[in-house]
Amino acid sequence: MPSQNRVVPVAIVILVLAALAVLAPVLAKFHNQPATWVAKIEVMSANQPAGPDLELKHNVWVNQRSGFYYCRQSKFYGRIHPGLSMRQGPALLRGYRPAEGGMCP
Repeated sequence: MPSQNRVVPVAIVILVLAALAVLAPVLAKFHNQPATWVAKIEVMSANQPAGPDLELKHNVWVNQRSGFYYCRQSKFYGRIHPGLSMRQGPALLRGYRPAEGGMCP
């Protein structure tokens, strides 16, 4: 009969693997959804001549670790480090994504 010292860690591993098996399809569904802000940038760049884009000139706070950026109205603006302030357009071009779901108003 296995000792009690081995049963608990094995049970925890089994529970974690079962939870991952249940959550993996849900997480994959969210991962495969197209980002609306990417489509918006593509439409804006196709419809407008080359030059500064007024809608992408908002200041955002870029979190360099996570790859997300925060709008000025966010409670995280300027508080997450390492980070820096830049315009929304260049942040998107460098691969940063909006943290709170959409473009800055």
